[in-house]
Amino acid sequence: MKITLIYPGIAQIGFGSFGRGSPTTNLMSLGLGYLGASIRKNTKHEVDAIDLRKMKGWDDFGRELKERSCDVAGVYTNTVNFEYAMKCAEIAHKMGKTVIAGGPHATLNPQELLDTGSVDHVITGEAEISIVDVLGRLDGGLAVDRVVQGQPVEDLDELPFPDRDLFNLDKRLKYLPGIFPFPPRYAGVLASRGCGFNCRFCQPLERKIFGKKLKFRSVGNIIKEVVQLKERYGVEFIMFQDDQLTQNREWVLDLSAEMKKVGIAWGALARVDTINEQVVRSMKEAGCLMLQFGFESGSQKILDFLRKRAKVEQAVEAARLCHENGVLIFANYMLGVPTETGEDVEATYELMKKINPEIHALSYFSPIPGSDLYDYCKERDLINVTSYDMYARGAVENKLKGTDYKALDRVKKRIEKCTPAWYQEGYYASCVMKRWKKLAQQGHTVHMLKELVTHTPMLDGTVGAVYRMVKR
Repeated sequence: MKITLIYPGIAQIGFGSFGRGSPTTNLMSLGLGYLGASIRKNTKHEVDAIDLRKMKGWDDFGRELKERSCDVAGVYTNTVNFEYAMKCAEIAHKMGKTVIAGGPHATLNPQELLDTGSVDHVITGEAEISIVDVLGRLDGGLAVDRVVQGQPVEDLDELPFPDRDLFNLDKRLKYLPGIFPFPPRYAGVLASRGCGFNCRFCQPLERKIFGKKLKFRSVGNIIKEVVQLKERYGVEFIMFQDDQLTQNREWVLDLSAEMKKVGIAWGALARVDTINEQVVRSMKEAGCLMLQFGFESGSQKILDFLRKRAKVEQAVEAARLCHENGVLIFANYMLGVPTETGEDVEATYELMKKINPEIHALSYFSPIPGSDLYDYCKERDLINVTSYDMYARGAVENKLKGTDYKALDRVKKRIEKCTPAWYQEGYYASCVMKRWKKLAQQGHTVHMLKELVTHTPMLDGTVGAVYRMVKR
């Protein structure tokens, strides 16, 4: 049989968005990469992939799917892309393909997928093991349950590395300029699965997908993948995409020691209450350029409401450790949380002034289905979402009744001014200059010049303003 895996992630970014310079538009789906690798390793079936971000529209997708001549279409389904995923499933179903769906939303509500009439089977939870059995049964003409509970992966080291050739990683890295301010040839890696914390805006859906147990790959297994990415694909920057890499300090110190031997730049997600001086220093010495934190709010009341189990003071201390050790801060935080007052919003502004992060990632709170806060909002009739893509974290639409999003947008503009220019910090300037040098060497000179203008305030106010006026 032939299987085509489909990534439908175009919510808020649209068709033709691939490679526009953000994680949403650049990074490949590691989940589908793992699935494809498992199929190739454990079966004789052919497997390829379609990335909807590369398509020009639905007609283009239909033509591409038809040309693939697959027997089975495997559709990744998360909440914000649910409608796009089901449109892909509908087109595949009308072509006579057997449609299998998986992913977070499939785990949350498999019946909703089946009720569309376009999905034949749903695999919930982890699918790398169960997909092999399902395909074998389909190939043998045997019955398959409509909903298959995915068999948990107990030992992550037993999984093959994600099949990046499915998504033409060579071409991605050759033709894309990557993500500012990191080295251009950028790839993601997952070192663990699960999260030991219980934040109200996330859980319990994640536990339904990965189980209650935290699972870590061995350091040696991770390093083999990193070395492969560096030597085979010429990757220059690794982004560890785990919910947070620093849940186990001893393990992350061991990982840092081995990453130092590889000699590659990298970044990771962390929590403010799981790092200390030793951890940050060791990570920096091992090539870590950036740590991404979920600061969420500057109000202790809101942090407690979110069950964040962190203190505002710990956020300030984490920022101090990063600044003193020359590690860029990628700040995730949210506005519009239920019960949030004007004072709470102002506290977030004051926190960002103290933290002074190099990179801002503000989101407007979304009541994500499957989270405890979704239930909280639904019980109080607060939800104002009319389409699944409105759940996207960056969308400004009126997600909650009674929230003044125009006022929040004004605060957002104030907060995002709380950041240094790239030339105001030595380690930030070094990172940016190395990136621009590599961009020029790799033939991305025009993109490099655009970044220079965009990220240099004095130039953006003159040259950038003229460019935008002409472009309009």
